[in-house]
Amino acid sequence: MKRHSVLSGLCQLAILSLLALLASTATAQVTSGTLYGTVKDPSGAYVSNAKVIAHSDTVGAERTVTTNDHGDFVVPNMPPSTYTLTIDAQGFKKLTAKGIVLSAADKLNAGEYTLEIGGTAETVTVSADAGQLQLQSNSGERSDLITSKQLNDVALNGRNVLDYMKLIPGVSGMVDGHASGTGGIDSFNVNGTRSNQHEFTIDGASNVDTGNNGGTHVTINPDAIEEVKILTSNYQAEFGKAAGGQVAITTKSGTNRWHGNGRFFHRNEGLNANEWFNKQNQVLNGDKNNPYIYRYNYVGYQIGGPIKKDKLFVFWSQEFYRQLIPIGGTTQFYTPTALERQGDFSQSVDGNGKPIVIYNPNTGLPFAGNKIDPTQLTAAQQAVFTNVSKMLSLYPAPNVPGFGSNGFDYNYSTSLSYSNPRREDILRGDWQVNANNRLFARWIHNSDNLQAPFSTGGLGAVDCLAAINFPGGCIQSHPGWNLSVNLLTTIRPNLLNELSVGPSVTKSLVTGAKGNISLAKNGVTLPLLYPSDTLPDLGFEGLDNTNFGWSYLGPCPGVRRIRPSI
Repeated sequence: MKRHSVLSGLCQLAILSLLALLASTATAQVTSGTLYGTVKDPSGAYVSNAKVIAHSDTVGAERTVTTNDHGDFVVPNMPPSTYTLTIDAQGFKKLTAKGIVLSAADKLNAGEYTLEIGGTAETVTVSADAGQLQLQSNSGERSDLITSKQLNDVALNGRNVLDYMKLIPGVSGMVDGHASGTGGIDSFNVNGTRSNQHEFTIDGASNVDTGNNGGTHVTINPDAIEEVKILTSNYQAEFGKAAGGQVAITTKSGTNRWHGNGRFFHRNEGLNANEWFNKQNQVLNGDKNNPYIYRYNYVGYQIGGPIKKDKLFVFWSQEFYRQLIPIGGTTQFYTPTALERQGDFSQSVDGNGKPIVIYNPNTGLPFAGNKIDPTQLTAAQQAVFTNVSKMLSLYPAPNVPGFGSNGFDYNYSTSLSYSNPRREDILRGDWQVNANNRLFARWIHNSDNLQAPFSTGGLGAVDCLAAINFPGGCIQSHPGWNLSVNLLTTIRPNLLNELSVGPSVTKSLVTGAKGNISLAKNGVTLPLLYPSDTLPDLGFEGLDNTNFGWSYLGPCPGVRRIRPSI
């Protein structure tokens, strides 16, 4: 079974953002922000034609603009960073404002700056007004920002950044981020919109699986995230595609200083208090080889820095997720007994303790002794009987006594976990080509090889389907990658062009483990309507007050049928 979806088909391809620097408005992309401000003289009059330079010491980004007749300036499409503004005008002292923090998708009013009379050789240094910067006066959107410091200071189960959605005003729902994995974008609602109406971008490239609008192609660990901008309403026109909220992630880049870290996260069921019901289920299970196991070991590292100061930067991150994840709760169902697997139903009862009767399909009469006699079957029926007996041997043996007499509607009970090792690779490069061109490219690759144990139903978002009903379980490979390339060009002082390309891909391939569901390995020769090299699905029905956990056929009271279904 193979599912292949390609998302963001070259998202934001060839976007021309015409930015009128001499006007009072400008357009930003999700990977960048815009600075606004006003320059005045000591009397309060506007200062026109003042040169304003915005420079980041960490990522080397710089742009020069001039004020208009009303003293206003706009510095558009700048990468998220902390900036220093230098304002220079004839007849006034040079003014330097430090500590201006610009976030992704910001339209930030940096405030009013008053120049002092004097020569340009003199410099006045001021600190940015934090209160002024917090005022959102140039945009009407409702948004929230999660910084890298907040991401580092708060521990997250599963290292899933979407868990933070629980803390955003206007958001309802619950993201299940207890383990690392893709998905979760449809686990919440923003201001009453539908849960499948969100957009989720990484450096401007969409990360939403449009096959269901609920899955994602890749994960990204919190240590590799610079910030998360969440827009919940009234956001700007450049944010399209989705009627719900917009989750925009900006990844970390290299800076003018080398930085790195290593980390290890460990979780174990032995560190948790076990609740009463879990203990009871384990006693009821009686299977000491299948305890309720809960093991997480996440190891990661990253490093970033300059190849050439102010010009070329690189960032690299890897995260390895080793996970043994509980399916959740106790799995209970009816499984064929040793005699039933041989066609002997002389000891079989339904969930009410009432004996059941097996009929000869050729005569309509009960089999003698309630045992299937192969000699009374046709050659074709004997082949089906032989093959179904082989397939029944794949199911686990009963481990709970008293079915049909103690009120149990099952004879098997277990608590299981499944293995889901994952790997995450992130590479990013930033290049200040020259004063008019800045380029970055970022690539994320995920590998995911889930191996699920025997189970009677699905594993939530896991697509192992019927394959998990057999010993050894199934393996689901779920590779994905996300690429973002962005080129920002200053054509002339009042004309910019931002080109973004963002393909994103995911695949899903489900198969048995080590050939465990192959016809040949299990000696099954059952003719199939649609030829295949894997076992057909097997469904059960027909016993009153009985939990057939894997059954998808409608009940037929009083008659028990065991038949393969394609």
